[in-house]
Amino acid sequence: MTAESLFEASDEPSPRLTVVEIPGERWSGKTSLLNQLTRDAAAHGWRTASGHATTTLSAVPYGIFVDALDDLLVRFDTDALAGPARHHVARLAGVFPALAAAAPPLTDTPSDRYHALRALHALLEALAAEQPLLITLDDGHRADSASLDLLSHLLGHPPVGRIVLAIAHRPRQGDGMLRSLLAEAAAHGRLRRTPTAPLSEEQALSLLPDDLSRVHCETLLAEAAGNPGLLRAFAALRAVPDHCGSTAFPLPIEVLTDCLRDFRGLTPTGWLAARSAAVLGEPFDVAALGRVAQLDGAALRAALDELLREDLVHGTALARGLRFRNPLLRAAAYQSAGSGWLQGAHERATALLAPRDSASVPLARHLEHSAVEGDAAGAGVLLTAAAERLWQDPVQAAAWARTAMELDADSGRTARTRLLLGRALALTGRLRESLATLTTSAVPGAPALGGPVSGAPVPDTSAAAHRCRARIWRLLGDHGAALAELDAASRLPGAHETRAHARLLGERLAHALETGEGPGVADGAVTEPPLGDLPLAERGRLLALLAAAAVRSGAGDRAREYADRAAPLLDTLPDGVAVRHLDGLYWLAATESALGRAEAAALHFGRSLRIAEARRLTGAVPQLAMAMARLQLEAGDLAGAVRHAACAETNAAAVDSPYLLGLALELKSEVAAALRGPRTPSPAPVLTPAEAEPGLAALSKRELEIAVLVSGGRTNQQIARALELSHKTVETHLGRIFRKLVVSSRAEVAAVVGRSERKGQGPHHATARPAAHQEKPRHYKATAPGLTYEHRSLQPQVAW
Repeated sequence: MTAESLFEASDEPSPRLTVVEIPGERWSGKTSLLNQLTRDAAAHGWRTASGHATTTLSAVPYGIFVDALDDLLVRFDTDALAGPARHHVARLAGVFPALAAAAPPLTDTPSDRYHALRALHALLEALAAEQPLLITLDDGHRADSASLDLLSHLLGHPPVGRIVLAIAHRPRQGDGMLRSLLAEAAAHGRLRRTPTAPLSEEQALSLLPDDLSRVHCETLLAEAAGNPGLLRAFAALRAVPDHCGSTAFPLPIEVLTDCLRDFRGLTPTGWLAARSAAVLGEPFDVAALGRVAQLDGAALRAALDELLREDLVHGTALARGLRFRNPLLRAAAYQSAGSGWLQGAHERATALLAPRDSASVPLARHLEHSAVEGDAAGAGVLLTAAAERLWQDPVQAAAWARTAMELDADSGRTARTRLLLGRALALTGRLRESLATLTTSAVPGAPALGGPVSGAPVPDTSAAAHRCRARIWRLLGDHGAALAELDAASRLPGAHETRAHARLLGERLAHALETGEGPGVADGAVTEPPLGDLPLAERGRLLALLAAAAVRSGAGDRAREYADRAAPLLDTLPDGVAVRHLDGLYWLAATESALGRAEAAALHFGRSLRIAEARRLTGAVPQLAMAMARLQLEAGDLAGAVRHAACAETNAAAVDSPYLLGLALELKSEVAAALRGPRTPSPAPVLTPAEAEPGLAALSKRELEIAVLVSGGRTNQQIARALELSHKTVETHLGRIFRKLVVSSRAEVAAVVGRSERKGQGPHHATARPAAHQEKPRHYKATAPGLTYEHRSLQPQVAW
């Protein structure tokens, strides 16, 4: 029923009560619908009143009606109850504080209760006689029994007058009496049901921050299932809390406050059970709940009944398994508990799980809070759990690895422990901390992780450490240091074995693609290694890298062949495996973009970004978001490019790499320029034909120096230090370089320098490069369509 049909003028000679039911789950928008009804009624000249059932009013007879009508009665003329109804005034004075001055002593006999119902019936008729009346009642499932008796009486004896009673409630809560009364109203044709409607995609997106990627928005929308309250909370968190995490997602105070309202109706025992369930994680069983809460028998069953009655928990497909209705409720219950109680609860949960030979991850969630220094066994469980969760939640993995090293000093001495912690830190964007962990030896006199070791073949730990450090250096903008790490890895014993060689080749290809250095597949310098011994995931990643290298070299046929072989291998990987090889998906997408397969490229970029964001791989999200933004920019999807450029900037700011943030800001500027529309470039300098080809002759000596350093992958900060200039001066010179060369990006500057070098314009470079930077110039092959931008702003350091 529309608001117009509810509130428009009626020709009925004796209009009667109409009930509007608004059913919906918590936070689904019921209150918003009631508020809209109130505004519509007021616009049509109706008198309005609003009541809200709360735990405070649960002991007050007719509490929800008192909350709604008491303010109206402050100015109510009791003479309106003239005639036979006049004797009801004293009875009403015992119900409403606004009329308390005339309250007589009350008794509680059945006759008195019926008298109160008749008095309230008369009051509603009197109020509706002057003008139509809308009463909205929120959280009707919490209404006291007297209020439900009144509703039953009104349905059986409808008051005369235009009265609309709108009741919002949660169908799964309450004792069933309200639902029975509403069904009775429906049977007599007095009920109009207006359920809450899920948010449209447009409405939902308007509630989400503008710097969340589109695929991440889709994940939050799916988890919220159109529930506006849930979606607002997920937007504030920028994620969906883990059902089993403890402190990884602290709720903002406004979200925590909203959640805690749902616990107000619990007794102290019910609260204890709710917090104990939150400690256990999900799903939990009744026996475990009793052990942690230290409840048994009737007390445990009563507490569980409370949680079920308040719809805070629900059953699962597993026998005796229970879950919270949503992860926010669990987080609120956990975060509202005191730290001392939490430590004891986690100790009890540890004692419960340890004798059962439980899996390491559930046990680690409790050991993290309850283990004591010197607990070597506990440290071992934490490290095992950290390794299992590394690719699912590196933030949690890093915390567990740190805790293990604090519990047992010996655990921090092993190379594998430091590699585990270093990888977790890198994945979360803490690059320099990761680099320090991977570089520094924990044992005085021992070699650094990944350093030279004599004797037996070096385990894969050392090679993995070098590869990880190489990626970190590239993210920090130091390509020379990254290449040095790969060279060191190639000198390790066993580096030329089939699998080790293939992995190192993949890293060298990634380095070449990201920096513009190194040979391409078409040059004949890179041949496909034997792939038979590699796992399918690694094989797919290497083929994707070979495909991108072929595109960069202009070997389109080879690129198609490699891409066609890589795609089925990578596409069949479950997310839990694909997360370890996101750069393979990235380079496959980049190749597809270059080959004109835009739809396939968008799917692979999108999948990579979704996986990275879902698992909080902060170190990988900026590069993947930039890739998506550039793809959308080329396709003319400016709205998508703006969103993903903002996503890249926000996440790059969370990574300790000024270089990466600079790339994100550069992309943001390009997108902003595209939004402003096409602009006429500044006219190029007038040059002789001999000068026009290389282009660099138009630059001043200082500008030429800066252009060459840009081509070498230097950031503005590095150039400023090398030439002893201010950062602002470098930016000014770079702007002039862009105008003189008629380019709009650092990659294009690098391409001009590269072409000049290949055409024999070496003297320009030789005179331009400062003495401190006389190393061989880097060559950029930025000729493959669709890959020209990779060299400057896409650094997919995701396969740590």
